[in-house]
Amino acid sequence: MKTPAQTAHATPFRVAVVGAGPSGCYAAQALRKGQPDIEIAVFDSLPTPFGLVRYGIAPDHQGAKAVSRQFERVFGQPGVEFVGNVSIGIDIGFESLLENFHAVVLATGLGADRQLDIDLDPDARVVGAGDLVRLLNSDPDARLRHRRAGLESLGAEVVILGTGNVAVDVARLLSKSDLDFIASDVDDDALRAVAPSPVRTIHILGRCQSHLAKWDASMVKELAQVVGVQVSVDGTPLLREPARSPRTTVNVRFQQVPTSIRRHDGRIRVTTHRTGDRDLVDHLDADTVITALGFDSSSAQLAQFAGLEASNVFRVGGPATGRLGNLAENRKLAADTAKGVLAFLRGQEPRHRPGLDGLRSRLPASTVSFQAWQRIDDAEIRRARPDRCRTKFTTRDGLLAAAAGSDALPPIPLATAGPPATQEK
Repeated sequence: MKTPAQTAHATPFRVAVVGAGPSGCYAAQALRKGQPDIEIAVFDSLPTPFGLVRYGIAPDHQGAKAVSRQFERVFGQPGVEFVGNVSIGIDIGFESLLENFHAVVLATGLGADRQLDIDLDPDARVVGAGDLVRLLNSDPDARLRHRRAGLESLGAEVVILGTGNVAVDVARLLSKSDLDFIASDVDDDALRAVAPSPVRTIHILGRCQSHLAKWDASMVKELAQVVGVQVSVDGTPLLREPARSPRTTVNVRFQQVPTSIRRHDGRIRVTTHRTGDRDLVDHLDADTVITALGFDSSSAQLAQFAGLEASNVFRVGGPATGRLGNLAENRKLAADTAKGVLAFLRGQEPRHRPGLDGLRSRLPASTVSFQAWQRIDDAEIRRARPDRCRTKFTTRDGLLAAAAGSDALPPIPLATAGPPATQEK
């Protein structure tokens, strides 16, 4: 008698992955490696795949973004489909996935920056680091892009709360000159709106002691090596030969616990106390506060899936851990999840599930396939501004027009916001 695994070719397993970010793509990759004939449909609410690889990794870190080439090879395989611009729970009900697939993997990520739980003036200018990075990466859904007041300059002096890699990313992006973004895919218009020139002073505040900071030492070294940037940690310059007349000064201070953020004399005052000593209070004034404290694991994005505990529903990445790890962590967790999915499937009696074919008639007309994504990709590379590797579309309409192969794509003017910042010698 044949086992379920032996009958896989006659009755292929069909798996839906909700989320085409790194965790979802790594999960699809691992599933195909473990069971080459498995059929996979990867859904995403955005018209583009790759999630935080495209919109979360800093735009000047193209080497890290190159992991998307691995994922492209997965989507290029027969039996693996990208289903973009489709929201599960809105366009397609979750129950429909359970009816049409043998298993479902939730890889939706975490979309919202973690909120501060301190005394916070509602009129104070506080920006989430994740929101800012997504804006500079041309995410069409970036919250800052859709502010009623429009994009505003962050000012000459900012405070960043948090000592992880995202905090360093933000400090680096805000302190670079135009020449430092050569070969990147930064959204020049957004960057020049929020930082018309490199920010003059950046304060990075962390609650922990310096040796407990969550950032990679290489990231801090990279920041310190940006021409025209001087970094000090608790008052001590990080490099032996600090920059002369630095364009941007980055002051890192540890053991600073924020207690309030209030408007003060037209600016923003951050009040902190020393870790372990509430009587040692300090005040720091700036134009904007940027929070880099991680992401919210209780967001509405995950709430719709909170009660789904069926045996054939699996979670990976943010929905599983409540945090966004780096690419290496995502890959390992996805591989472990894929093993669990395959063990579950192979332990079941083979049952017919139509997979994506059972849903095609219900998919929106604006659904984006992988082939349509490739048209977007080609169009963004063709329209690249000088010294940029691509210029992304910043609206869903632009993305969908490119996906359809439209000849009437929105024009891309040269970025203009005054003279570009010069590179110091």
